[in-house]
Amino acid sequence: MVDVPDLGIEIPEITQIAFVVEDIEDGMDRFGAILGLGPWDVYEFASPTLHDTTYKGEEHDYSMTLALTYAGDTMIELIEPQEGESIYTEHLDKHGEGLHHVACFAFEDTEAVVETFEENGMPVLQSGVYDEVPYWYFDTADQMNGVIFETATNLEAIPEPDRQYP
Repeated sequence: MVDVPDLGIEIPEITQIAFVVEDIEDGMDRFGAILGLGPWDVYEFASPTLHDTTYKGEEHDYSMTLALTYAGDTMIELIEPQEGESIYTEHLDKHGEGLHHVACFAFEDTEAVVETFEENGMPVLQSGVYDEVPYWYFDTADQMNGVIFETATNLEAIPEPDRQYP
């Protein structure tokens, strides 16, 4: 059994549920067919729009394609890794496609949440800034039954999608 510290953080909502996929179009088609989801906003997270990226505590370049849609008030995200090692390529190598993380983007003081996770032995696994939107993934897989937790801030600054699908 894993020792789980009480962080004293109240999660106001689960904003997002995310899945890693091998092929973004195939993923959008499957989630659309089975769950009736779509249309999807598709983003290419790559340099120079994606910057200040880290992986396992080191500066590291990676890129990915994201597809976003909603099921009610919950954002559904599909992630296809592109270049560079990342927590997404690691997930595909170890587990294949599937549930990767849950996220809350509704904290009033996101930086304090980041500090709390780190101070309690759940460091940032991967981070970056997409345009003006910083994000952090925490090493919570052991404590949360294989699921990573993410947070981000300044989501109102996210640029328009690169395309929509279909």
